[in-house]
Amino acid sequence: MKTAALYDIHGNYPALKAVSDQLDHLQPDLVILGGDIVSGPMPLAVLQLIDQLSKKFNTVGISGNNDQDVVDAYNGKQLSLSKHAQDQIKWVANQLSKQQVLKLKGLLLNVTVGDDFFCHAVAKNNTTIFTPHSNIAIIKKLFQGVQSPFIICGHTHLQFEITIGHQKIINAGSVGMPFSDLEGAQWLWIDDQQFRFKRTKIDKAAAVKEIQLSDYPYVDNFITQYVENTVPLSKAYQLLDRLAEK
Repeated sequence: MKTAALYDIHGNYPALKAVSDQLDHLQPDLVILGGDIVSGPMPLAVLQLIDQLSKKFNTVGISGNNDQDVVDAYNGKQLSLSKHAQDQIKWVANQLSKQQVLKLKGLLLNVTVGDDFFCHAVAKNNTTIFTPHSNIAIIKKLFQGVQSPFIICGHTHLQFEITIGHQKIINAGSVGMPFSDLEGAQWLWIDDQQFRFKRTKIDKAAAVKEIQLSDYPYVDNFITQYVENTVPLSKAYQLLDRLAEK
């Protein structure tokens, strides 16, 4: 069985389009959308492309923390986020129809396919942060009760692999906001339980032109950080390891 795990798209349509074009050649049996799908500058275009993907391939979606934030914002709930993040989430929520929000609300927290357990962050929630630097005992507790030998997650936008006992934890990275020293949309390809980290090249100049048309709050900052550049690993680990300790 061939599976493409696409995590943390974050409304980055040009990145998803580049990966989608690659999937047309690879022909996966299953596409996992691993959460944080729409929270970015081009949510409607991303959802339209996902609709196209779902007509070609069996597609399963998982709820990310920002997907839940969008649902909450649409319903007028208070968000425990910075003003910067709230402005962005509320903007995304205002772009979506009621039907689109209901689809986000209906996303699963996790899904098991054969030997593979897919979640956004950890087994029981889509918010907890851990990295390869985290204490092994803490990581084991985060996935307590999961019997699958392979656990696929995202959330931290880092591609990594950890082996704990008989289980392997693989982070697919981020399609739309990669934390990496290397350019390209990050995702995971699974073929007969062989796991391959993938990076798909993006036409940066064309992507910038498309995303600049969005009136997404702080769009120029998004372009600088995640389209023209990536967040380097040293900076990413400084941030994430600090958050993981809280």
